[in-house]
Amino acid sequence: MFTIYGHRGLPSKAPENTLASFKKATSVSDLKWIELDVAITKDEQLVIIHDDYLDRTTDMVGEVSQLNYNEIKHASAGSWFGNEYEAEHLSTLKEIIDLANNTKINLNIELKGVSGPNGSELSESMVTQVSEILKSLDSQIEVLISSFNIYLLKLAESIMPQYQRALIFKASGFGKDWRTLLNFCNSNIVNIEDTKLTQARVKEIKNAGYALNVWTVNNQLRANQLANWGVDGVFTDKADTLIHLQR
Repeated sequence: MFTIYGHRGLPSKAPENTLASFKKATSVSDLKWIELDVAITKDEQLVIIHDDYLDRTTDMVGEVSQLNYNEIKHASAGSWFGNEYEAEHLSTLKEIIDLANNTKINLNIELKGVSGPNGSELSESMVTQVSEILKSLDSQIEVLISSFNIYLLKLAESIMPQYQRALIFKASGFGKDWRTLLNFCNSNIVNIEDTKLTQARVKEIKNAGYALNVWTVNNQLRANQLANWGVDGVFTDKADTLIHLQR
C-alpha cells in the first residue's frame, strides 16, 4: 500500500490550509487523505494554519497564540495566492469536519506546538477541543493525529487514545533515540522529512516495524522511488499529479 496525502489540501492550486484548498483536494479522484494543521488562539479557538505567525499566509501579522480569534477571523488567508481567493479566511476545524463528513475524506490532523506563553494550558485545551470536535466526525472516516511536539502526542494518547498517532521528524532531528521517542508516545508511525532520506534509513525504520510517511514530496520520480523503497505514503502539494502512484 502506498498512500498519497494532500498536504494542506491542494496548495499547488489554491492557498494552503484554506477551505478552497481542501475542496480542491477532495475533488482529486481516488485521493483518500488530506493533511491539515491545527493551531490555537489566545482565547482558545482552533484555527487551521501552519505557521506560528500569520505573516506568511494571511494579510495580517502577529503570533497566532497571542491574538484572540475575533482579531484574526476576518484576515484573508488567500489574497497572497490570488485575487479570487481574497475571501478565504482562516478555516476552523469544525468546517473541515463538515467537509470530511460530506466527502468521506480521511484526516491527518497535525497539532501545532504553542509558541507563546501559557503553552501547557493552551496545548491541553487544543487537544481536548480536537477530541470533542472529532466526536461529530463520521465513524467510518479514519483519523491520524501527528505532531513534532511530544507533549501534544502524549496528551492525544491520554485524551483521544482511539486515534493513531505519528511523530514527525525533521531530517536533522532523527537521532539514535528515535525509537525511544516513539515508544514514549506509544506510536508506531514515523512522518519524516524527505531531505537527505536514504534507502538505508527507510530500511532501518521499516525493519524495526514502523509505518513510514515522508514529507513533502512533489517530484514524481522521487515519489516513485520512495514507493519502491517501501515507504507507506508521501505528503504532497501536488496530489493531483501524484495520485496515479497510489497503490
